[in-house]
Amino acid sequence: MASICYRFILVFFSTACLVLTAFAITGSYENKSYLTPTYLINFHLNKLDLRQIIDTNIGQNGNSNNNKLKKRADETSATPTATTSGSLPSNAQGWINIASSVVGNLPSDVASAASALGTNLPSSVPSDLIPSSIPSGDVDQTISAAIADLLSNVSPQDLGIADVYSVSYWGYCRGELKNNGSSVFDGDLGRFVNENFDNSDVEYTWCSPPKAGYFFNPTTVIREELNRTIEGEQIDSQSSLINQLSSQYVNDLKVLVNNIADEYLNLPGNLQNDLTMLNNITKASFAMMIIAAALSFLCIVFQILAMCISPNNCCLSFLDFALQVVTFLASILAAGLATGAYMFVRRKVNDEMDQYGIKSFLSINFYAFAWSATVASLLVVIFSAVGHCCGCFSGERRRYRQVAAYEHKPEY
Repeated sequence: MASICYRFILVFFSTACLVLTAFAITGSYENKSYLTPTYLINFHLNKLDLRQIIDTNIGQNGNSNNNKLKKRADETSATPTATTSGSLPSNAQGWINIASSVVGNLPSDVASAASALGTNLPSSVPSDLIPSSIPSGDVDQTISAAIADLLSNVSPQDLGIADVYSVSYWGYCRGELKNNGSSVFDGDLGRFVNENFDNSDVEYTWCSPPKAGYFFNPTTVIREELNRTIEGEQIDSQSSLINQLSSQYVNDLKVLVNNIADEYLNLPGNLQNDLTMLNNITKASFAMMIIAAALSFLCIVFQILAMCISPNNCCLSFLDFALQVVTFLASILAAGLATGAYMFVRRKVNDEMDQYGIKSFLSINFYAFAWSATVASLLVVIFSAVGHCCGCFSGERRRYRQVAAYEHKPEY
């Protein structure tokens, strides 16, 4: 009877480990109210200053360590191989003179318009519309001017960027802060912002299509969000402002999307350099959780088999205990890797909150599920070890023989 009771205890905690691990794995798989609160980390951007994230000094800080936007001279400008004068001009006016000598006299309005270009094109001209005859240095300044104009005059909300973004094993979700009662005007940003970062009342409104082993890259997410803004695609109530953008800012936005690159974002704490390592750790944690769930299921099967066959089977007992130990190791590795990695990210982001206007939080649900599953797997190991040491899994019963009293029979 004691053996059966111990087996039921092990089945109970193994089932708890399996269920809790499954809850941790499937968090934020899709936009459901019972899934979206279970994420690895989220970022509140209600005070975001894009000018701190994106450096607009293109080609002007080549020797500095500042992150810059990618120069796409090969795509946005083409240098001729020969000219009528035998050498390349050093400024825009020289190019205009060459064009005039080859084509003939340009109309005065066209020539004056070209001369007005000088070294700065209008900021509303997208990079794919810049004439190929403009020198690459002028193209860089044009891109810089367009992006600086956009970031100085348009808020992140106008660009369709959400208040909150959460990251999970499967992708990312957009969230909206529901508690908007306390707002103040930020003179630096030129707009009203929520006074405090509040993670207690966030409603998630959209999640990216689930993908196992999702690689979170802020540049990719920003590009996806801005492309939806350019195309006028509204995916939730927070993206309703994108249709109010003027054509000038839409063109400036195209310039930004066409020139932004991974290595040129200025993320808090220089996290851009750690993205590959962080994503590898996340994938390892995801794999360990799947292994822990699978092994927990096998532990349940072994316990049920042990109830049906001889409990004295040494091979079954050894494999059962080995599975329990490996399950515990997989569970604690999964929880430890995820917790360590994203506590590091949270600290890096929150240390520079004042500069960037970003604050991050860890999910209570996810880490509660992950560490509770670890505790459940540890209890399985402890109860199993105690049971084997105390002989609780032995099927032997003490047998007593009744010895009849010896009767001496007299001899006749």
